[in-house]
Amino acid sequence: MLDVKIIEKGAKFDLTVQSKQASPTKFYFGAGWDNPNGPVDLDIVAAILVNGKLTKRDDMVFFGNREVPRSSGVFLSKDNTTGEGDGDDEHIIVDTSLLPPNVDSLIIGLAAYDGTADLVGAPNAHFRVCDGDNEQAEQIGEVKLAGASAADTVVTAFKLTRSGSNWDLENLAEFHKFGNGNGAVEGFFELTQ
Repeated sequence: MLDVKIIEKGAKFDLTVQSKQASPTKFYFGAGWDNPNGPVDLDIVAAILVNGKLTKRDDMVFFGNREVPRSSGVFLSKDNTTGEGDGDDEHIIVDTSLLPPNVDSLIIGLAAYDGTADLVGAPNAHFRVCDGDNEQAEQIGEVKLAGASAADTVVTAFKLTRSGSNWDLENLAEFHKFGNGNGAVEGFFELTQ
């Protein structure tokens, strides 16, 4: 078992110091939720940033742009539109060794796509990051989605930032009200421009 400290909201740490990977390059971001009252569609989203900004559509990673170049180092799972199943319903794996050198950061978040859902209405929702490339890897960070308010439909959860040849991970846990559907997804990406 790893002795990595779970990073709390607002905290940041150097992954080369905190990670137990021999060469810390792979990180798993997973979200899950339940659906006792019918399907709930939440979507993991990520923005690949150059000079701290989203500069092109190909760097928007979400269900409508899942075919980002494999060389980007960001890999999105299938789109779960219901919340059915145990564990993480959607995930993104980031391999920092494959990120182009001009990429200085990534922001990973979650958007409520369903027309009636907000983050509060997704029972037992969780969003976490693990020190490795799969859901069995040691969890090192978590955004407590119970901190969302009514009508919050987007959370900017985590930020990976290049620091020389190393990477820092920050737990942002910032909630936003952008409505549902495309408004939620577009609102997330507007935050990164």
